[in-house]
Amino acid sequence: MTASPDIDRLLALGPLKVWSVVVTIMGDLCRAPEDRIEGPLLTRLVEGMGINNQALRVALHRLKRDGWIEAERDGRVSSYALTPEGRARTEAVRPVIYAAAPPAPVPVSLVLPEPAMATQDFIDALPDDTVFPGTRSALTTGPLDPALSDALVTTLDTAALPDWIASVVISPEALADYTRLAQALESLGPAPGDLMTRTILRLIAFHHWRRMRLRHGTLPDLILGPNWPGAQARTAIARTLETYPRPALDALRAAATTPAS
Repeated sequence: MTASPDIDRLLALGPLKVWSVVVTIMGDLCRAPEDRIEGPLLTRLVEGMGINNQALRVALHRLKRDGWIEAERDGRVSSYALTPEGRARTEAVRPVIYAAAPPAPVPVSLVLPEPAMATQDFIDALPDDTVFPGTRSALTTGPLDPALSDALVTTLDTAALPDWIASVVISPEALADYTRLAQALESLGPAPGDLMTRTILRLIAFHHWRRMRLRHGTLPDLILGPNWPGAQARTAIARTLETYPRPALDALRAAATTPAS
């Protein structure tokens, strides 16, 4: 594997949390329940992202402790697989992080609680991806908890909302991150011939998208329109995943035995 300016360009998008990178790798490459990644292959992949072996060992220990992965030893070589719990978590978000199209349109509701309802009870009764313009107002797409049966609920016309709503739905910093990701992905060169380099590019790009996308629900797509930075990044990552397709694990194992150059 040779040095890649494209890898450097993607790494410049932000620091990598090693345990989260390993979750991305396992979720993207281990699609079948029986799939495993050997330690030497995992080491080659993260080394190409600037992650050293000590940091990888710490991350693997954390993921085993937290129930994400399990290890199996064959002689001197360990291999890793998602646990049933880890696989369930991965499958739960797969439709979100691999979606090439925006979510289907659904009504967005403004919810105001009855005056007697405690603020914390109001918050607790709403779905996790609810956005709160104020402590006692909420934007949501959810079905509502019966505890909110006396709340004031009105469906919004998302095409006629004031501009300030954008900064409530998603932060300016997150919008800037999406813009940088889309620009970096659009500037990538042709797919390199080396399989390890192609795979590392795929994994870094997808990891940045995954960590950004899982921070919010569907409201930005529903409220900000089809051309908001997150939508542009989604189009760019879908194109990138086609350009750098997921490799077969056997082919990747063979490539990993070739010494890095």
